[in-house]
Amino acid sequence: MKAYRLFEWKQPARLVDIPVPEPGPGQVRIKVAGNGICASDLHLMHEWESSPPHLHIELPMTIGHEVGGYLDKPGPGVTGLEPGQAVVVTLSGCGHCYYCARGWNNYCLNKGAQVGMGLDGGLAEYAVAPVGALVPVPSMDPAEAAPFTDAGLSSFHAVKRIAPFLTGGSTVAVIGVGGLGHLAVQELKAITPAKVIAYDLNEASLELAKEVGADEALKSEETNMEKMSMDAVLDFVGAGATIAQAAKMIRPVGHIVVIGRGAGVFEFKHNAMPYGAMLSTTFGGTKAELMELIGLAESGYIKPHITKFKLDEVEKAYEMLERGEIQGRGVIIP
Repeated sequence: MKAYRLFEWKQPARLVDIPVPEPGPGQVRIKVAGNGICASDLHLMHEWESSPPHLHIELPMTIGHEVGGYLDKPGPGVTGLEPGQAVVVTLSGCGHCYYCARGWNNYCLNKGAQVGMGLDGGLAEYAVAPVGALVPVPSMDPAEAAPFTDAGLSSFHAVKRIAPFLTGGSTVAVIGVGGLGHLAVQELKAITPAKVIAYDLNEASLELAKEVGADEALKSEETNMEKMSMDAVLDFVGAGATIAQAAKMIRPVGHIVVIGRGAGVFEFKHNAMPYGAMLSTTFGGTKAELMELIGLAESGYIKPHITKFKLDEVEKAYEMLERGEIQGRGVIIP
């Protein structure tokens, strides 16, 4: 089968032929319908010089962590799954630590290698995943559901964090309307009564924000970002400048959630934000949230904006992603 694999750190990945994988105990083989591509893949391919300790990546490895497809073959000991069932792959936890026991598999204390981040990923015709990482997709095309496993889920987890504080008359800023931000706009409109103002530097992204339901879409400029005007801010950039701007925009007792991996630095000190304001980070989302998100999508409340590419166009797709030329999410179809 064809697979897009990384063989050496900081060297180009290559599309190669490898054997179809066999699932081991507690695993299933999936016939991949689609795999979303992510900026995290670019960091993995171009910046990392070794594996982070918690992922245990050993090269070569097939890239791709936003996987949707159809159950093809269960491994030894796996029961209760029907071949052909549509599924997506999410983060798998150990199942027994404090956080897993509370349903927060994304914050598992014993997270190991994940599909596309340690285990072979979904930029291939087939992929193998732990059975505990599967979430069923009742009626959607799993290729279109694939971006929900990271772009949709990471944004939804952040939205769920601020949703309890939002009432009629609340206003939320979404900074960065890319693969995650355009879904966050829809998620906010689906489950909260808040007014949503989207900010981006890219005119096409602002147009997309309006298309998917933002009440306003404004350039990320100082004159458009009023001081203490927001009850919550979702920062999908995470640069120092965007976090600092969020701190100026947030109201007392408001909540800033930084989802973007821009590695920005913010000096948290007295008077850095209004009294009572909160600043937090997130990682992924829970299986329960992913199931809820898929339900919202299947009911028509949320629709990912997708650009599809064939597997042999994967390098072109990543080049476009790196140049910021993909609106919404790119999905590779084997």
